[in-house]
Amino acid sequence: MKLFAKIASLIILLVSSIQAALTADYNSSKSVEPSTIQLHPRIEQTVVDKPFTFRGAVEYAQQYYPQMLKGQSEVRAAARNVTIQKMNEYLPDALVQYQEILASHNKLTQVFFGSPVFPAISGPATGNSESMQPVFFAAGGFSVDWAPIDFGLHKARIALAKALAEQTRKHYSSTSLDVALTTANAYLDAVIALEQVKAAELNLASFQQFHQVVHAQVEASLKPGADESLALAQLANAQNNLIRAKLSRDLSFANLANSIGLGGKRVDIDATGIADRNEPANIQKGQPIFEEVPILQASNAALLSAIAQKKVLDKEYYPVFHFLGGVNVRGSGLSPTIAGQRQSSDVSGVLPTVPNYQVALIINWNFLDIIRLHQEKKVQLERIYQQQQDYNLVLQNLRTEDMQARDRVQAALDLAANMPIQVQAAVVATQQAEARYKTGLGSIAQVAQANETLAQSRVQEAIAKVGVWRALLSVASVHGDIKPLLTEADHIQKGM
Repeated sequence: MKLFAKIASLIILLVSSIQAALTADYNSSKSVEPSTIQLHPRIEQTVVDKPFTFRGAVEYAQQYYPQMLKGQSEVRAAARNVTIQKMNEYLPDALVQYQEILASHNKLTQVFFGSPVFPAISGPATGNSESMQPVFFAAGGFSVDWAPIDFGLHKARIALAKALAEQTRKHYSSTSLDVALTTANAYLDAVIALEQVKAAELNLASFQQFHQVVHAQVEASLKPGADESLALAQLANAQNNLIRAKLSRDLSFANLANSIGLGGKRVDIDATGIADRNEPANIQKGQPIFEEVPILQASNAALLSAIAQKKVLDKEYYPVFHFLGGVNVRGSGLSPTIAGQRQSSDVSGVLPTVPNYQVALIINWNFLDIIRLHQEKKVQLERIYQQQQDYNLVLQNLRTEDMQARDRVQAALDLAANMPIQVQAAVVATQQAEARYKTGLGSIAQVAQANETLAQSRVQEAIAKVGVWRALLSVASVHGDIKPLLTEADHIQKGM
């Protein structure tokens, strides 16, 4: 009793200590930040300490964007699945088992299908079919089942696993290109937004200068006060345009951060040369090799996987040869020769003592599977045909996009070449409108209209310059290779 009392007191002491610790933790948690344990992985929190170049943004996205990290994991898993498939096909099934049973041994003559509910009973009957006196039985051993001969089914299944792994790799390559193109587009949007801010600032400076001119004219009683009010209205509108341009810039930067895996972080870009050069080098002008485009390779990999599945069906009808072998030791509390007689020892049957081995060849052939396989092959042939049409559709779309991309490049080059003429003409028109206003030959509305035209021309010029890069980006998409465009960006931004 004293022992039980000591144990009870120790349990009470332990429970009290745990409650005290939990109370202390609860009280202390009120004054500290929440636990860092999270149900979901956090978005990439890497702090970038310098502005992104064109290449830097694209390569960062290809390395850290969550979809890329997911794709890398899928590729690794698919490669390991090939190894697992090889093991499943060529390693024998092996089983080690030991049983210790205490059961009655009543038997009667009957026939029934095997079931886990009715365990097998071997040996002669006990002579009394109503005895419920239990007897010890024991058995232990191992068996090996190996089926190396299957007329090519193993190889067909492994080939299917390899085809699926290759399909995963091609899909990853296509995803990598998509991420690069998305990031590049977001980067060019940010460059355009920066140029729009510059154009809005120049427009605001023009209206500020013109407002000073109008103010001086009104102060000298040379112009009515309504002119100054109209000039102030135009100045306020220019300020609003600058606010909108800055908002567009901030939103485009946030979108760029999200596209490279830094969603919620502030990023900056080094746009040197992107919007200053009207025509990048003549790159990717040759005909693309469509078979090397990742999206077409992914479609072809899906087609090959469907063909590999058809080959598995072709091999499934053949018989499978199983080679079996094993060793076991058994024990029983009953006599092996005299019905109902127990062994002489009281512990007979507790331990297995009688050894045996077995070697067998089993040939399994589900000959009626030919009906099922015949229909499944028809279905698989339809799937192969569908994949072929998907491949043809992707190829056709690539050819169409190639023509459209070349047209976009030519149009973008023409626009970029023509925009300086438009801007210069708008500058001259603005100067002339201001001069006419000063001499009393023009109205303030004409000056405001000229300044507005100049502001729009500056924004359009910035868009046209970046538009050449965007058009070349569409060519890179069709070619399935963005590296030449990144190299050209390096030449311009870094002088390489």
